[in-house]
Amino acid sequence: MNLKEKLAIKAKPINKALEEYLKVREPEKLYKASAHIPLAGGKRLRPVMAMITCEMVGGDSVKAIPFAAALEAIHNFTLVHDDVMDDDDLRHGVDACHTIYGLSTAILAGDTLFAYAFEMITDCDIDDRVKADLVKNVAYIVRKIAEGQQMDINFEDEETVDAKEYLEMIRLKTSILFGAAAYGGAKIGGTSEEEARELEMMATNVGLGFQIWDDYLDATATEEILGKPSGSDIRQGKRTLLVIEALNRANANDRERLIEILDSKNTDEEVAEAVEIMDRCGALEECHKQANGYLEGARNTLSNYPESEARQLFEELLEYMVTRGH
Repeated sequence: MNLKEKLAIKAKPINKALEEYLKVREPEKLYKASAHIPLAGGKRLRPVMAMITCEMVGGDSVKAIPFAAALEAIHNFTLVHDDVMDDDDLRHGVDACHTIYGLSTAILAGDTLFAYAFEMITDCDIDDRVKADLVKNVAYIVRKIAEGQQMDINFEDEETVDAKEYLEMIRLKTSILFGAAAYGGAKIGGTSEEEARELEMMATNVGLGFQIWDDYLDATATEEILGKPSGSDIRQGKRTLLVIEALNRANANDRERLIEILDSKNTDEEVAEAVEIMDRCGALEECHKQANGYLEGARNTLSNYPESEARQLFEELLEYMVTRGH
């Protein structure tokens, strides 16, 4: 059985929970919009990570299902709002929420998913102290995601961005939700605060690799693999790590041309030219190397746990996160 099939099996109870929570109510347009992206598919990486972590520390993952569904609701809330902010028309290979239901309803749909997440967490059959801890932690995480999104928006006005600042931005915007998954799964599984925080750090670090690889794929993968048009980061002039590395490494002429492409309404040919510059100066190779580097620490952490089906699946999942589409 390949990883995709294993993940699909793990995701089944999460999908069922999401279908139950996201039933269409009145006003119908709002609830249809809320369910549009979450029920369109997706890999369910974050909720599956929570389930696997719970099992790996010796817990019953059934108890983690509402929490896992909550993470997917949070993730999709950010996607719906991201698509509005980035003016992206596709998500997971389907029309973005705002293109069907309009901007105002899409914003409300995101808000609805955000609210649903906390309802879901309170449905976990766990100790009230653990439940309160998870509610507080997820609320904190969502606030940090907003900080990361604002940093990302601010970077669009900068010609160059420091690599450390960029890594902090993606840690906040993307990585810490993976950390929240591992932390919550571990706490529901009954492990100590110290062990849960260690697993949280491991998952957060791999989340950095995941986002760096996502940036890499955005420039190099086909629309079929991405589920959205390739090169969207370049079209929006985003200073991803790929762009930062290219600006630091390229010769003067290539650097000037890359900035010109990033700061203009570019054509498909110009996007392809930008990718060529990134390749020529070694930026693509560097980002590939950095993304894979985050796997080593994760493997070391996982080696502390006894061999089990959950640990093996966790290892496969982490590897997939920084090698998918390659």
